[in-house]
This record gives sequence, C-alpha cells and structure tokens, in this order.
Amino acid sequence: MTENLKGISGSMFAGKTELLLKEISRTEMAGYKVHVFKPSIDTRWGLYEIHSHSGGSHAATPINHPYEIIEQLETDADLVAIDEIQFFEPEIIDVVRFLLDQDIRVIFAGLALDFRGESFGSMPDLLALCDEIERPSAICQYPIPEKKTGKCGAGATRTQRIVNGQPANYNDPIVLIGASQEYEARCPNHHEVPGKPKPKIK
Repeated sequence: MTENLKGISGSMFAGKTELLLKEISRTEMAGYKVHVFKPSIDTRWGLYEIHSHSGGSHAATPINHPYEIIEQLETDADLVAIDEIQFFEPEIIDVVRFLLDQDIRVIFAGLALDFRGESFGSMPDLLALCDEIERPSAICQYPIPEKKTGKCGAGATRTQRIVNGQPANYNDPIVLIGASQEYEARCPNHHEVPGKPKPKIK
C-alpha cells in the first residue's frame, strides 16, 4: 500500500462508490483488514451497507458524527474506507488526520460539488490532503430529442437536482438524499440552478 490518503470525487452516477468498492476488494484480497463507514443519513440501500449504482455492495458501519469512526474502529484495521464523506461535519478532517497518524490508510468517496455547483462540505480540504485523487465523470442526461440517444451525452461533472420535474432552486436545502428520481448527472453547459447569484467582480 503506497498512498496514505486517497480521494474519489465526482458527480452523482460517476461511479465513485464502485471505485471505492474495487479498492476495498483489492485490499481485502491482499490480506489486509478494511473497516467501512458511511453517514447514517444515507439509507437509500439500507443502513448497514454501501452500494454502487451498478449493484456492488459491502457491509458498512453507519455513523452520525466523525468521532464515531475512532470510537468504533476495529483495532486491527489497515484501511478505513468512507463513503459519502461530504455529509460529515468539519471534524472529519481531524479524524482522517488522526487515522493517518496511526499509520492507518484512508480512502474516501464523495461529491466535490453540491447541487448548486458549489463546494460540498469539507471536500476541498480533504482533497487538498490527498496523496492520490481519482475524478471519474458521468454522462450528461440533459434531454436533446434530436440526438440518437435523446440525451446530451457529454462528460458530466455536475449533479442536477430535479424537483417536480424542474431544476431545484438555489435556495433549496443542500442535503436531500435521493437517487435517479431526484438527481441527474449534467455537464457544465446543461447544469441549471434557478436563483443562483451571479459572480460579483469589483
């Protein structure tokens, strides 16, 4: 194991959890012990597992606060894997640094940007600490009827929230757990956020 801290960052439907699961599997196959954590608010596929949209899964410990990682960590863990890390409080940064100081490797997956297209939680600080970063992209689902696929199809780095068939307003709550019925992957050109303030240049 060469990297101490690895981050996987992208939009929804980019395959972040799938990449995390592959890293977990490789580490376990090599004979190392992995302890997986997730935020307890993410119950889309049950409370005690992480799931990828392609169907992969792994048992996980749900937690409410970052400090619970230290409290519940198995003593012989070689790697700590954290899914949906953007939902945790800023203390997650200190927890990750504590684990690294204990010579425990850490890998995490999370959204770099929220539905507004702005930095999500502590992701900027966590990514700045990483020894390695993977940035998978999804496929833009913006409807374009005249195209063969009926969709844009460009690389998607944004997460589009849809409410009652329309783009969510900038002032809507940041955290809303959902899947395809509430979110779409979008490219920057087709990412829509009604009510978003324009940049102010003095």
